[in-house]
Amino acid sequence: MKPGIFHLNRQSCLCAALTALFVLFCLASFAGESRASKSDPYHQMLAGLSELEGTHGHGPSTLDDLEGDHGHGPPGLHALEGTHGHHEEAVQEGDVICPQDSVCLEAETQLPLRVLPRPFSHVYSEAGADADNIVISNIPAFHPLFVFERRDIDLSDPAKPKGWYRVGQSRNEHQGWMQAADVMEWRQALLVSYTHPGGLIEGRNPVLMFRDLDSLRELVDDFGRQDKAREIYQNIETGDVPGEIVSMEPKRFVDITKQFYILPILDWEETSIMGDDVRLLQLAAAVPQQRGADTLDSEEYGTQAMTQRGEQTGARMEDLNVDIVFTIDTTRSMQPFIDMTREAVMKMVQDFTDETAARFRFGLVGFRDCIDTIPWLEYDVRNFTPELVEGERLIHLLEHELEETEVGSLDYAEEGFAGVDEALRSAWRENALRFMIFITDASSHPKGHPQNITGKDEHDLRREADDAQVHILAIHLLDPRAEEDHPIATPQYMKLSQVRGSTESAYTSVNAFEQEEYQALVDDIVTEINDLLQKALGVETKAAADSSEPLEEPGKAGQGQEVVGKLWEAALVEYIGQSARPPKDIVAWAMDRDLVYTADRSLEVRVLVNRDQLSSLAQALDNVIQALMRAEVTQMQFFEALQSVSGQTMKSPEDIAGAERLADTGLLPAFIQALPYKSDVLSLSDEMFASMTAEQRSQLEWNILAKLEQYRAINEQVDVWFRLNETDPDREMVYPLHLDYLP
Repeated sequence: MKPGIFHLNRQSCLCAALTALFVLFCLASFAGESRASKSDPYHQMLAGLSELEGTHGHGPSTLDDLEGDHGHGPPGLHALEGTHGHHEEAVQEGDVICPQDSVCLEAETQLPLRVLPRPFSHVYSEAGADADNIVISNIPAFHPLFVFERRDIDLSDPAKPKGWYRVGQSRNEHQGWMQAADVMEWRQALLVSYTHPGGLIEGRNPVLMFRDLDSLRELVDDFGRQDKAREIYQNIETGDVPGEIVSMEPKRFVDITKQFYILPILDWEETSIMGDDVRLLQLAAAVPQQRGADTLDSEEYGTQAMTQRGEQTGARMEDLNVDIVFTIDTTRSMQPFIDMTREAVMKMVQDFTDETAARFRFGLVGFRDCIDTIPWLEYDVRNFTPELVEGERLIHLLEHELEETEVGSLDYAEEGFAGVDEALRSAWRENALRFMIFITDASSHPKGHPQNITGKDEHDLRREADDAQVHILAIHLLDPRAEEDHPIATPQYMKLSQVRGSTESAYTSVNAFEQEEYQALVDDIVTEINDLLQKALGVETKAAADSSEPLEEPGKAGQGQEVVGKLWEAALVEYIGQSARPPKDIVAWAMDRDLVYTADRSLEVRVLVNRDQLSSLAQALDNVIQALMRAEVTQMQFFEALQSVSGQTMKSPEDIAGAERLADTGLLPAFIQALPYKSDVLSLSDEMFASMTAEQRSQLEWNILAKLEQYRAINEQVDVWFRLNETDPDREMVYPLHLDYLP
């Protein structure tokens, strides 16, 4: 604990706060209204989720706007997505239901059935391959199409499928017919994205795409796999592309959240390498509004795919900017470090050249602790820069507005996670490398703690930082009087500052009583950022220009230079990657790990969701949270409580009582239950709930609340939603959701 501050028992605070929250919730529920504080994170999240974008005034603007229904059919999650009330005279064939004049649905998931056109395929006005009937010639390959009707489909021979599909680019109308031989059915909306490849020297190898499963399996099962994989890469380097290789991921990083592409999973097989589970995936590669097969036989694609990760050609370095947001603990004892940070920024600004001065913008976020618990702290988190500012303005803010509080808090931990959460939502510029410098002398309240106001922890914030391309440098001030806090804070901030594409961390620590050590560190950090920008732009640095100033000897870089160098490299790899393009219009097999170093994941699974699906998922989790709270305070069984809160949103809430697991209730969207992944939430039963401790129940609730907050944040971001087709309405825009974001 901080000197002079009484340390409350954390478990007692947790139980007392949760009990109070449950009582308030039930009183509000029984009274028919909620009077919860606006600062209550649970109600803040629900307020943000209550009107998910996509309804646009066409129906009730609450979480009751259900997937695909929009008020034109039965309420509840049983409403079939995409039917829009026109579900009469549906024809079921096997595991597919085709309502009249509407898209076909997969019976198990209720998802629209989609197909992926093969290259050089046509859409016909009638179910007959007559050149006179072509209405769309050479339709873009592997771009998903909705299916409206299946006629005489026979897939018994995968090499020679028979029959016809009536298809359309939007779910509103069909455009014609395609032969089964010209398309592939795409189930479950699963796709993958390329992971960050890491640094220039130690980063992973690019994904290789094999013509068939046997070729890939033969390499994976070979005892000499590593040497053979290295040989394949060497042959590709020299232009001798092996016959079994179709294409390859570019060496430069293509971020799916910035340059959207589609890598749907058509089939997969699991295997094991040295006891580690890996997946062999059959993928179809596509890029919306683009076409043409990208193989290594193509000189144009091969050249850009082989361009080195650090090669700046075509990367528009003339547009490069740098945004730095300082996120600083402003509790008692922090003032000397605030002042020294200001001194470091002043030196940095003085070193600006005419070329670099306009390229820097700064942000400033201060954090303390939960003011609902400790109101005399004035604020829990404050953003002093709603718009990023120039260096001189930051110096003014550090000198005149950012000050430590004169009073203490209840325990040693502070609300560092809230500070990071606020800083991640800064007004970052589009063409900027984004850095956050996080400075604190205490741990942050873990998820579920009554003073954790965001419901998030270091893992949640790390994922959000990656998606936002924000790179975090953590400076931990170690107070010798609080040694018991160091083992808590250190892993928190090491995870928070993990370098993207690496297992390393941009975490550094200094003795809180060695102020000269801190001053040297922060000077080192800001100077290195300034120098690295000048080097990237080809501008001579001040140190190099001044012959009287000795250059740093190799291997003698300071601690600040080392951590900045790691982050800068990861950020620059992202920026340069914007000039690369992923392969398209091919079908191939790939492994989800590096073929040489299988510990490195090269592909991560995502689910393609639209706003309606995100809304219905949020509504379902909202009901789960309410049921957990009601069961806790009323001693109901979990499913009994779930039935009581779901009556208004389900067609048959009585079915919940007979369910053994949450997955069997019909509450969660069907497509979630059908995905091939393990979920603690879906497996929840009355017996599991009864056996949980109060702390375990609290963690479950806060984990779900963190996901609700992530859904709200995703929905609010305009530039992360993409159209598969130019004519798609806003509600059909999609987002590649991490599997980690699912319940």
